[in-house]
Formats: sequence, structure tokens, C-alpha cells
Amino acid sequence: MSDLAIIGAGFIGMSFALAAHKQGFGVEVYDRAAAPVLPKAATSQVIAVNPVSAEFLAKIGVWDLIPDRFLTRYDQMSVFDGQGSGSISFTAEEGGLPWLGYIVDQLALRVAMSECALSQGLEVKWTETAEIDELQRDLLVAADGAHSATREKLGLKKMGYSYDQSATVCVAEFGQEFIKECGRQAYQWFCDSGPLALLPLSDRGKFAVVWSSSEDIASIGEIEFISALEESTEGKLGRVHGVSPRHSFPLMQQQAWRYVSEGAVLLGDAAHAIHPLAGLGANLGFSDASCLVTELCSARLEGRGIGDLGVLKRYEKKRKIENHAAALAMEGFHRLFTSDSSIVGLFRSRGLRLVNENKTLKRLAISVASGRV
Repeated sequence: MSDLAIIGAGFIGMSFALAAHKQGFGVEVYDRAAAPVLPKAATSQVIAVNPVSAEFLAKIGVWDLIPDRFLTRYDQMSVFDGQGSGSISFTAEEGGLPWLGYIVDQLALRVAMSECALSQGLEVKWTETAEIDELQRDLLVAADGAHSATREKLGLKKMGYSYDQSATVCVAEFGQEFIKECGRQAYQWFCDSGPLALLPLSDRGKFAVVWSSSEDIASIGEIEFISALEESTEGKLGRVHGVSPRHSFPLMQQQAWRYVSEGAVLLGDAAHAIHPLAGLGANLGFSDASCLVTELCSARLEGRGIGDLGVLKRYEKKRKIENHAAALAMEGFHRLFTSDSSIVGLFRSRGLRLVNENKTLKRLAISVASGRV
């Protein structure tokens, strides 16, 4: 019998598994998919990792296993109101940080986690569907994503809605002459069609594109897509020399009413899913994993069972505060930047300029984005 049975070996489930294993808990991990394979080159399947999450991944032995070509540090970020004149730029130096964050290839991160698990003797049961009623464990952890079958079997209800938008992702290569030689910069435009993020990759001039839109951007022709990308980036990065195949996925806002029940807990997207416009989703999941391990260690010191509902509710209370605040903030940004109102547009542009000109507000924004607040 194991202490913990974890359903889902994505990067959130695996981060929790490795952290718990490191603290001496017996862990079993199950995933219906096959083990991840390292891609030949950087892909558009990336996540933004803030410095606090990077520290967590370093503590559990994963960070240094990620190949350099799949991890890009960025020290600048610029945000533009594509519908107005407002803009804001952040630098790591302004926040007293060496880096604002990191862009990490999801598959490379998962391979690094698999290698870390293997080196530590933590077995992951790939291509195996676990029957939760038959598992012998003290605590069941559902980390199987926003469409969690485990959450449904546990009877933990959710609330949510579709944004009627899809995120189209690909890799785009811009002209080298427009890319700064020093520093790595991330960009975001709030366009008429929806937010467009360009996240720097290790190959200079290449960016992961994440374009959230109510329009069917994924299916338009490549030439038309490149033209739309150049127009939306306002010429700031010059000509697009090429793009990789595009993929899309629907966007939604979703929260579980309860994260816990006796002997079971939800983690990451199984508990909460938000709009990707600020790149917070993965970081909220890593915070879930770190918090849950801390509470389980406290329960062990207190002589309480790790599946005790009172213990799990402490985790739920702490994580709901940050997760709900992030969800509200993303909903507010979504409404603010998709409004057609000229008054809202004026307020939006002036607000961006105000924050950009106020050092205190800018430092606060950087602290929030870096996970320090």
C-alpha cells in the first residue's frame, strides 16, 4: 500500500510526485499516455515559468536536467494595446531580479521529470489506467487535467464557461536584424481578434506564438496567417520568415467547487483552469504541488493521516485564495481588452501608460508576475 496514488503524469502531477517522494512518502503515479519523448527542436508547446516555480523545480532535482536548448530566460517584456496607444514595458532590473522568468518546452520538462523519477527510484506506470476504487493508498491525487475523469468519479463538481475563443500556437521566425543582441524579450499585443503573445525560444529570432481569438486563425492559409501576424505585431519585429504547423485548443474558465474530499485531492488544472493570456496556469499548478506537500509534511509531524479531510482543507483554503484571485484578474483583463467601448479603450490605454510611468506600480506588477506576492 502506498501513501499516495497520483493520477496524471503531466508536469504538475510529476512535480508533486517528485516533491512528495523527496520527503519520504511512498508514491505511485499512473498515466494513460505513453512516456514523453524529447523533441528534436524547440516547439510551440511551451509554458512560462516564474522564478518561484523555477526554484521549486530546482529543489526537486528537475531544473538542471532540462537541456539548455529547451529553456529560454527572458529579462524584458513589452505589452501593447493593439487597439489603442497604450503600452508598458518591464525589465528584470526594475524588479531587482536577474530574470523575469523562463520559457520552457513542455515535452522537455516532462522528459526531465521522467529522468529524475527514474534516478530516484520513483516508478511511473505509463499507458496504464488506474481504477481508483481498487487503489490501495492513503491519499488519491487527481492531476489529470481540466477534463479530469478522476474528479468526475470523485463527485467533485465544477463551474465554468467557454470563452468562445481558441488559442492557436506555432513557432514563428522573424528577421534576425530586428532581434536585440542582448537580452531576451517577450511580447504581447491585445489585438481586435484577441491577445497575441510571442515568447522567445533559444534560437535567436524564433518565438512561440500563442494567439487567442474568436476567429478561426488556425485554418487560414500560411501566407494569410503570416500577413496577419506581421500586421498585429505592428512591424516591431520586422518580417516573418516562416511559421511551423499551427495547432489550436479551446479556452475556458473553470473552477472546482471543492478541491478535496476525504482521502482525495485535486491538483492543477483538475481544480482550476484560466485564460492563458498572462501565462499563470502552470505556475498556479506548481504552487498547488508545493503547498500540498508542505501540508502533508505538517500532517505527518502532527501525527495525522495525510488523507484526513481537515488536513486537506488547509491546502484547499490556501490555494483557493490565490487561484480565485488569478481567475478574477484574468477575467478582468479579458473583458477590459475585448471591449469595443471607446470609453473603456481610453481607460485601458491611460491605465497602461500610468503603470508604465509609475515605478512603484511597475515593481508591484513584476513582483506579482514573478510569484513573489
